[in-house]
Amino acid sequence: MKSTFKVQPEALVIHGGERYIVVELRALDQVLCRRLSSNETMLLSTMDLQPATSQELSSANPPPRLDLAAVSGDLWKSASSQMEVIRKLHATGSYQRSGEQVLEASRALGKSPQTIYRWLKQFEKDESISVFLPKERSDKGRRKLSEDVELMMEDAIKLHLLKREAGTIKDAHAEIEKHCKSKGLKPPSLSLVRLRYLAIPEKQRVASREGGKVAKERFTPLRGSFPGADHPLDVIQIDHTPVDLIIVDEIFRKPIGRPTLTIAFDVYSRALMGFNLWLEAPGAAAVGLCLHHAMLTKQKWLAERSIDTAWPCYGRPRKIHTDNAKEFRGTVLGRACKAYGIDVEQRPRGSPNFGGHVERSFRTYMRKTHTLPGTTFSNTRKKHDYDSSGKAILTLREFEVWFTTYVTKVYHNDFHSAIKSTPLARFEEGLLGTGDRPGIGLPERFVDEERLRLDFLPFIERTVQEYGVLWDHVHYNGDILRSRIHERDPQNAKAARKFIFRRDPRDVSVIYFWDPDLKSYHDIPYAYLGRPPASLWEVRAAVREQIANGRKNVNENSIFEGIAEMREIEMSAARNTKSARRNEERRRSAERAVQKNKREGASVQKKTVEPERQVKPTRLEEDDFIVPFDDIDVR
Repeated sequence: MKSTFKVQPEALVIHGGERYIVVELRALDQVLCRRLSSNETMLLSTMDLQPATSQELSSANPPPRLDLAAVSGDLWKSASSQMEVIRKLHATGSYQRSGEQVLEASRALGKSPQTIYRWLKQFEKDESISVFLPKERSDKGRRKLSEDVELMMEDAIKLHLLKREAGTIKDAHAEIEKHCKSKGLKPPSLSLVRLRYLAIPEKQRVASREGGKVAKERFTPLRGSFPGADHPLDVIQIDHTPVDLIIVDEIFRKPIGRPTLTIAFDVYSRALMGFNLWLEAPGAAAVGLCLHHAMLTKQKWLAERSIDTAWPCYGRPRKIHTDNAKEFRGTVLGRACKAYGIDVEQRPRGSPNFGGHVERSFRTYMRKTHTLPGTTFSNTRKKHDYDSSGKAILTLREFEVWFTTYVTKVYHNDFHSAIKSTPLARFEEGLLGTGDRPGIGLPERFVDEERLRLDFLPFIERTVQEYGVLWDHVHYNGDILRSRIHERDPQNAKAARKFIFRRDPRDVSVIYFWDPDLKSYHDIPYAYLGRPPASLWEVRAAVREQIANGRKNVNENSIFEGIAEMREIEMSAARNTKSARRNEERRRSAERAVQKNKREGASVQKKTVEPERQVKPTRLEEDDFIVPFDDIDVR
């Protein structure tokens, strides 16, 4: 099953439990559909449509999913090179593509022309790297030997290997070989006998050979432990900047400093696709959250903030253009973008003009913030004796609503001199087309929004021990990990098996375990459930504090004791200390994110958004080129 679906003419969709055929795209948020049961045509909201296939799948048997980090480096490199060749061939179009081009691709990849055609057909449906990654065999797990030989192997393994006076695998194989020859059967190989033996759960093997007490001690959990931009979405530029505004905390309404703004900006239309505001320094997590916001539809997000407007900008970018900061060069972002068929291109060093579009947009946005109480302006000459901290009145949450309202109701409907149109009109023309230029159609929508979020979260690989999993001095455990304790690597019986775990840095009270057999994620909480939710910056701050105080052995108890002390000190000092108020506001922002993540997946009643009123175009000034924020400290 595809991870996305696209609303386009002749597409089969579901609305209100009934099937419809899309007849015509009328607007970014409305399509004309024909109901199959009655042939009645009606206008429907694009945000309320679901792919027909999604409701035909059984919820008890979800389609297999791929975790990006589970792919080995060699497989990823091979699939990436294959994808590049097929993508170029696919771009030529089926009518312009010649047989010689297909043969050239088959020679370059060492594959048959039939394979190239099959890949092209699959790539037409799902433009992602998963097309080129190996699929699990449909007969995986099925045994091909005769029943008699299987029984002989089972008996020989019990007789020679599953007992306290255990022999060797060669002994068991010799026994099987003898019985097979006496019955005229072909004996299995030594390696197959070894695989059958290793397929038995290790806990059972240890209990048979070393006793139940040893197996219990080893495998039972410890209780209580713990690239031109010719169309929309062709090129999206991403960058960070400190906001030219002092914000206040929600309790005492006193200044706590400037937040960081990360934006995803569509170069073709100059529309803002998405953004992220927080009180941390720029980093990979901010980029992931910004991309997640940019790629998803915004109807639910706007409703949560009581913003009565439309923001019909969403979809998967074809290319992301960034600067050279380290958060844009990490494995998590690189693999996630690759998996979704997104190219990541970094601007040449020493060439800030390559990021001019996004930086000019920053200038436009910041110029508007200069009209707010508490602005820091763009430089000290403009500020003069203005008391930014004393005039500040907006909290982070209030500024987020203000900024969203400005973008959706003013900026997107304001005449832009470079494109001779408004950003929203330009975005709509690129998708739906004009009288003399066809559009590319509405973007694909993501079926599994939670998967998209998890794919952009940081990950690690860990073995499962009796106490569960340890990450940054914090222990995690859950029932689903019990059967994974001391599990051996299926590709190397001598090595312990490592599993993939992900986490949201805003809330480290839960991590996400990727089950390679069930092909799904599972929440793994603290091993000690009494621990309070905490953000990653709090945990690391507590660790730094203990090391600074001379503590050599940092443990989980001392970390959470330190967090509790820090919070108590900050609460008592928040009325007078800006840094303490900033820390408190960080925590409240993280807690809101935690609650939102817990609500993910809950059914939310959707409403049709009324079309926006036409705003009389006014000219946006194209100010002087602004200084990029490439040198922000991301430590």
